[in-house]
Amino acid sequence: MIGTDRAHPLPRRAARAGALALLPLALACASSPRAVAPTRPSLPAVVESIAGRPPLDRTHWGIEVYDPAAGRVLFARDPEKHFVPASNTKLVVTTVALGELGPEFRYRTAIYALGGTGGTGGTGRNGGGRGSAGAGATAGAGITGAAGDSVIGGLLVVGRGDPTLSARFHGGELAALDSLADSLAVAGVRRVAGDLVVDASYFDDEWIHSTWEVGDLPWSYATPVAAFAVAEGTFLLVVEPGAAPGEPARVTVLGPKGAVAVRSEAVTDTAGAGNSLEIVRRPGSDTLVVTGGVPYLAAPDTLRLAVTDPAGYAARALEAALEARGIAVDGAVRVVYDTEEAAALRAAAGAEPLITWTSPPLTEIVAAILQPSQNWIAEQLLKTLGAERGKRGSWREGLDVERRYLFDVVGVDSGAVALRDGSGLSAQNLLTPHAIVQILDHARRQPWGDAYVAAMAQPGVKESTLERRLTGLQGRIFAKTGTIAHVNSLSGYLRTADGRELIFSILSNASGRPAGEVRRAIDRIVSTLAEEGVRYDAW
Repeated sequence: MIGTDRAHPLPRRAARAGALALLPLALACASSPRAVAPTRPSLPAVVESIAGRPPLDRTHWGIEVYDPAAGRVLFARDPEKHFVPASNTKLVVTTVALGELGPEFRYRTAIYALGGTGGTGGTGRNGGGRGSAGAGATAGAGITGAAGDSVIGGLLVVGRGDPTLSARFHGGELAALDSLADSLAVAGVRRVAGDLVVDASYFDDEWIHSTWEVGDLPWSYATPVAAFAVAEGTFLLVVEPGAAPGEPARVTVLGPKGAVAVRSEAVTDTAGAGNSLEIVRRPGSDTLVVTGGVPYLAAPDTLRLAVTDPAGYAARALEAALEARGIAVDGAVRVVYDTEEAAALRAAAGAEPLITWTSPPLTEIVAAILQPSQNWIAEQLLKTLGAERGKRGSWREGLDVERRYLFDVVGVDSGAVALRDGSGLSAQNLLTPHAIVQILDHARRQPWGDAYVAAMAQPGVKESTLERRLTGLQGRIFAKTGTIAHVNSLSGYLRTADGRELIFSILSNASGRPAGEVRRAIDRIVSTLAEEGVRYDAW
């Protein structure tokens, strides 16, 4: 351990002599009948009791506590060593995005008419009325644009990576697409004679990060990334028992027909048996395979899973929304990733969109990342940084933007950082506790600093990752959690019992213990830190 704010120790000989001189006084106090008031353990003592004894003594611990008002580190343990940060990685992408794009940055998804027109709805893209806000639009999001014809040659959706087309921001998983379809109907579109085309070229076509684990890929926390996607790249799958034990289980996809490939090998087990369902996406396959058993007479089990092709799924869902409003699509539904082909389509469409969907501001998006620790939105934001401030919407370009900001603006040591993704799902990310404290200190001093602090997880806040943790510190701690296999972290802002505002980072790696056990140890450290108050100077 390093107590960087500790007073210089006495020379060894003098310290020993002083201790001997005090011995008679100590003995006298011990013999006194007066009870000695118990003292609360200090932070160094608590950390040592956790990190220096079984079962967590084999865990790698990195800790830094910083007092920004005093401009000094109050406590540290291996603050310059590398640790896998898990979801503390999200602190990087959100800070850099707010710094580079600004708190009022909004995504815009435009829809254009393609080809010739006919019918009775007008004489071109600029005729008729205007699009409406549409059902399900939240504050800060809406539709504007010029009207189209009742029959258009084709429809072009220009995706720009908007991560808010989901129930998190609207009334339902596909409510945003319902609003788009409503607005196209209001704009006068009655039929699409040609293709429904999605321009997804704003991001590259690397949907899955190469460092994510294969076993994570079917699940909603490892969703593929694309420039046009809905429902956070997920769909719902309902599995329920068949008519009798031994019969195939019934599997239902809740989503547009044909948009997801699912093969069920699951069977109905005996009543009272354990649920043994497994979801597998084999390498190189786009098909999700459901295996295992579901107990007879059990209630339906609803699973949230990752789609295999987010832009294709969103395009099919939009087609279904259009058809539900009587807008037929005669042609094919297709997605374009090639930048030259996409540019040609945009040139053919002209400058004026039929409608434009505008997202909520970036501050709301950052809160949707940090409070629930949402992986997919973080990855969308990282590729957005690459598209907006780099050469293209890719992980590589987004990471380059992050590094430039961290090194040139925040002042982080280039050797303290090795980043692979935006969410922290990759076990190849590395950060130091000191670098995280630097990032948090930088963020709080920006014009958007108050909004950033408020976007963190907090005890008692619904769907926050701290909802049921550290409840005694409600209103006093704003922090980011992090959990992957054998990794637990917590970093953020804390107000102590005596009113001192502190920044802290606690990273643990290679515990080999259940995550809940490590989290309880971290919470004990934070609780001690919160109550120590005036005792800091004694460390």
